[in-house]
Amino acid sequence: MSRIWLGMIVALAVVAVGVVLMAPEVFFPGEQPEKKAPLETAQAPESDTQGGNTATSAPSGEAPPREEEEAIALEEEAEEYVERLAEPTSEPVPVERADHFVRPDRALSLVTEEVIEEMTPEELFADPSLEADTPITIVKEVEQVERTTPEKIIAESGGDLEKRVKVLEGDEVRETTVRKLLEEHQAEPEKPINIVKNLKYFEKTTPRELKEDRSLSGKKRLRIIRTPYSLTMATVAQLVGVDKEVAADAIFYVRTVQPGDEQGIWGIIHHGLIENFARGIAIRRGEALDTYRVEIPEHADERLPDNSSSYLGKLIFEKTKQSSVYNFKVGRIGKNPNLINPGQEIVIVSFTPEELIAIYKHFVNEQG
Repeated sequence: MSRIWLGMIVALAVVAVGVVLMAPEVFFPGEQPEKKAPLETAQAPESDTQGGNTATSAPSGEAPPREEEEAIALEEEAEEYVERLAEPTSEPVPVERADHFVRPDRALSLVTEEVIEEMTPEELFADPSLEADTPITIVKEVEQVERTTPEKIIAESGGDLEKRVKVLEGDEVRETTVRKLLEEHQAEPEKPINIVKNLKYFEKTTPRELKEDRSLSGKKRLRIIRTPYSLTMATVAQLVGVDKEVAADAIFYVRTVQPGDEQGIWGIIHHGLIENFARGIAIRRGEALDTYRVEIPEHADERLPDNSSSYLGKLIFEKTKQSSVYNFKVGRIGKNPNLINPGQEIVIVSFTPEELIAIYKHFVNEQG
């Protein structure tokens, strides 16, 4: 009997242990479950809690599209070109041959060649119209080497590709044309070039002072200006500032009126953008000089019923109305786009850096 009871007790104990083992774990308040190693099962993609994207989506720092990269690069290229377009230089722009993009503080030489005479000191002293203390101006020239770049050379030459320049290479000076020089440097548009220039400066004196100058020989020819000149130099800001306020970051296109300027100021600005500005772009990009030949209709300035016109046509039309004209014969500045006189006037056109940057991008984009 005792054996039977003992067997039943053992059997009940075994059943109770099995029930306990199969029951879910229960924890009392304050207890923490024991950590267990995770099972090796397939995991779902992790969520991006901020954007709701899965881990398989593109990272937030993804590079911009190729078109955007190219646009940013072109913008930076245009900004650098415009910044260097009118770099400061000590050489004044001659009003007789002006065809330059310049800053407001760039000096203009207001003395023309026709008022300069050549004579020896003997001839000067023998001239009965000159008294001992008559004010005269001696014009002197000195050679100076300027370190420059191809794009600046085209800007200084005003689109005249046949203009002759002197180049210093080592200890030798050779003479060539702007066209040949630019072709030689087409593959290296950033390479510096040493140009030899003749700088003109003016010295006021009198016949009495010249007689006392023992460095002069009787046969040495002098270049003199008989008539007294109160103004031989002036900056663009000084000329234009008489007529309107000048922005510190403005860039001016100055151009002497030539006999062939039959299209007036419209044609002069057109020339500046195509022959000067656009060729500079080609040089900078290592391309042929006439790569950027954007056609601007001759009558693009006409205001049609729908007010349509080419981009550059409208811009030139507006700049024509805003331009200033300085007559260096009489020393007067004003505005009269319908009346310009070759050989005695320069046209001065103001641009903002943003306008020139937009023009640069327009030329490049037009060529694809």
